[in-house]
Amino acid sequence: MRDRRQRDATGLSVVEGPRAVDGALASGATLEAVFARPELVDRYAPSGASDEHPDATRLGAGFRERIGAVHPVPAEILDPLADAMNPQGVLAIARFADSPLKAAAAAARVVVLEAVRDPGNAGAVVRSAVAAGFGAVIATEGTTDLWSPKALRGAAGLTFGPIVCRGRSTIDVLDALGDAGHVRVRATPNGDVSVDELLRAERMTLVIGNEAHGPSAEAVAGTDVAVTIPMQHPVDSLNVAVAAAVLMYALRR
Repeated sequence: MRDRRQRDATGLSVVEGPRAVDGALASGATLEAVFARPELVDRYAPSGASDEHPDATRLGAGFRERIGAVHPVPAEILDPLADAMNPQGVLAIARFADSPLKAAAAAARVVVLEAVRDPGNAGAVVRSAVAAGFGAVIATEGTTDLWSPKALRGAAGLTFGPIVCRGRSTIDVLDALGDAGHVRVRATPNGDVSVDELLRAERMTLVIGNEAHGPSAEAVAGTDVAVTIPMQHPVDSLNVAVAAAVLMYALRR
């Protein structure tokens, strides 16, 4: 499940750490199994009362019903299996599903990650998208896998909430969004308008390009407006996840 081909074949991914596992549950994920240090087992044990979990209100009353087998595992065995540098004592196997492009295009607010390579950045964009009320996240060809352990940690497990679509070309994605009535906005340091001047529409898409190179020629041709975040000297750029968060909040309905 650390290999993308195997994740896609099984529809299963690894979620690491209590925060990410809790976020996955709060987003409606189904956990096939949980492996936890003995002192953390009670957080997820189906036999426990729902209100015994420290974050039970956010997780919802029925979250125990979406948890499969819970296995206590000593730290010296469990921690070496973790992908994180500092394991936090919980690994869960979660079931995921991608959605068709048409379903993503039907959302009122969509963020498109185009060739975003860093899984931490991609996950952080997903987390901000959920916070800002975006209904769909689309990862084009060449973007890191949103269902990888590191991307899921970056998203605090919240990737299971919005519509997720992966693996389509930039041209196909932007054409479908245009056909669905979206105003397609690309982020760039030298845009047509400032974020403060951007007009809102019923359906809008934000396109976030590669960390080093920005939006591709296909993204430039396939978007309707380029937007810029004003910055004070000597700052000339922001981290892609930070820029995405600022713009998504500006695009809220």
